[in-house]
Amino acid sequence: MTNPQLTSFYQRFGAGNGLFYPGHASALVVLGGKKILFDPIVLSQPYDNAWVFYPPQVVDPRWYEVDAVVVSHIHQDHYDVPFLSKLKPEVKLIIVGDRPGFESDIKEKVGREVTVVPPETVNEIFPGVKLYAINHESNGIDSSAIVYNDRFCVYHGNDNYLQPASMRKFTQINPHINVACVPYAYIHWYPFLMEYDDDIEGKAHKERERARLVNHYMDDFLNNVEILNPDVAIPFGANLLIDDGNMRSDINMAVQTPVELTDYAHKVRPETARRVQPMLAGDYYGIGPNGPELTIAQTYEAESYRDDAQEFLASRPQKTASVDGPAVDMQQFLAKLNARLQDCGAPIDNIVRMDMDYRGDKVRVEIDCLTYQARVVDQFTEGRPYHHFKLDKVASSDWLNGASFLEILGTRRFTLKRVPDLYMPDLLRLVNTVF
Repeated sequence: MTNPQLTSFYQRFGAGNGLFYPGHASALVVLGGKKILFDPIVLSQPYDNAWVFYPPQVVDPRWYEVDAVVVSHIHQDHYDVPFLSKLKPEVKLIIVGDRPGFESDIKEKVGREVTVVPPETVNEIFPGVKLYAINHESNGIDSSAIVYNDRFCVYHGNDNYLQPASMRKFTQINPHINVACVPYAYIHWYPFLMEYDDDIEGKAHKERERARLVNHYMDDFLNNVEILNPDVAIPFGANLLIDDGNMRSDINMAVQTPVELTDYAHKVRPETARRVQPMLAGDYYGIGPNGPELTIAQTYEAESYRDDAQEFLASRPQKTASVDGPAVDMQQFLAKLNARLQDCGAPIDNIVRMDMDYRGDKVRVEIDCLTYQARVVDQFTEGRPYHHFKLDKVASSDWLNGASFLEILGTRRFTLKRVPDLYMPDLLRLVNTVF
């Protein structure tokens, strides 16, 4: 079924210049009639169906008829492999290079030609339409871009948090940016799913960390709006919610909505806030015969947005753990895990505790990072530093039945306690890439 808002946008700007917002980190940019779609999520729901979009993404059969699709990076809320696999050969599929893991993954999974453009180079992707991109300075994953012609320019920031010096490069390539899609939402599991001592200081520490990180990323949004100086800045990437039936759960409350970010901007930097528009799925902006035109279908107050989102989440069925099929062969599970743990590098004085609930039984797996050996235990080892993950029934079932632990982290179906409470990047790298 075709979307009426997209139909209206095409009628106004389909042969000209404009931006239609499908939601989350997706953007349809029209430049001289050429249609370039960034990070569409059409056939997938991210991270084992743990997340859901609100408002729902605009899904329309015309997404298959655009001229190009640009995928910013490999994360599941940006990278819809089933959709990309169904694109017609004449639709140009574009990624930014210098990320060999992403390049090999998309070529293998999508099974079609991929155009790889070099970063920090002006690339003419269609006559008169150019793309310039910058990869994240250090993480090897993220990339953001401007796409533009001689009348219109859009910055697509997805969730790439670049340093100010990198951001300024975009304005040196094309000084006037009409629309900037700028990320602001801190949706990492730390500190929202951390367990601290259940006393006044433990609760206060968690609240300080929550406020520090949320405000840091909202301030980063405002800093980047001031660098890019667009006509319109879209708060990007926060209409992705944990699908737990509760808009006011701890983690969904921790993530600020686009409306709340806009309220924050007006409070702390009112001049910058004049550019901020809390656009939602189906809204659009373009250059018409009489100048710029902004169409926002519905405006919200902070609480009315959460009220509507709560009604949406509460109406959805909740995922339950699978109880079908044979029981997990724990010896086979441990053999595969220990094989992955070989050659992990320097020993780390820490034990990773995996505390699981599987088919009504408690399952405890302990991974000693001094020896890189995993074993099932009745009780966890005491007297050593540890990271203690507690997985819910769904996450327990998923991990024991073959999901990577990176997928489990993405579901947010766990809590973590660290003793001592230290950030250990080498250990977290193992958790993300090996377990």
